[in-house]
Amino acid sequence: MTFRTILTTFSALAVLGISAGFIRAQNYEATPGIDAMEARLEDEMLRFNATVNTEVDDDVLELGRLVAMGGSEAGDSGMACITCHGSDGAGDGSGAFPRLAEQAGWYTYKQLKDYASGDRQNRVMSGIAKKLTDEEMEAVAAYYATIAAPYTPPLADVDGMTLQWGGQLGAVGSAERGVPACVNCHGPSGLGNPPAVPYLAGQYASYMEHQLQMWKEGKRDNDIDNVMSAIAKKMTKRDIEAVSAYYNRVRPTLPLPEGFAPGPEAAPEAALDPIR
Repeated sequence: MTFRTILTTFSALAVLGISAGFIRAQNYEATPGIDAMEARLEDEMLRFNATVNTEVDDDVLELGRLVAMGGSEAGDSGMACITCHGSDGAGDGSGAFPRLAEQAGWYTYKQLKDYASGDRQNRVMSGIAKKLTDEEMEAVAAYYATIAAPYTPPLADVDGMTLQWGGQLGAVGSAERGVPACVNCHGPSGLGNPPAVPYLAGQYASYMEHQLQMWKEGKRDNDIDNVMSAIAKKMTKRDIEAVSAYYNRVRPTLPLPEGFAPGPEAAPEAALDPIR
């Protein structure tokens, strides 16, 4: 099943039914080898329950790397992905540019399609996506899905009560306001639910806050059946800040692929570090 087939299927079902802060210096040379990326594709979760239009092989991953470096069939994509998201997909500490490393490939592909079509608005990303072919979108999505990156430590301290409230919203939601638990869709420990639901664990708090606010204000509505829009409209500013701060501090707790090196901040035995 291709990215495009899945996108068509989800579309049919839908019819039926930046803040200021420290910017981490990017390492533009620390790219993983093709062998390492291919090995990671053996993990079912990282394969995002789908394949790209052609078999994920050296050529596809090299094309994805080329696109990440700013190349495209149109000559160039206007700006290299690594400029903002880094060669390892770690993004940066400002939260303006999210983590892409290990994100479900189909989800990243869909966001590129939505940027290109205007279904998701972003002045920079729309221009870049419009210059990419479907094959290039699939390839760069596969590329970032198969590489690992260290986690950037949270920028600011958060009080324990805020983290506790964020964790409660993530685990059980708020029955009083009709806000469902995040785990219902985004899975345990915010690991996501490939191919359609992205991970939250380790994503930048300010990025998540901004996206939730955009859904709340109706400025973003490109999710299936507008689920996130409906949820965000019921959330208060405190809810948004708390759940974003919480998931920013969550680290993966499930067994990871052999050879995965999450970095010093990703302690597998501790899903949440309340000290930071």
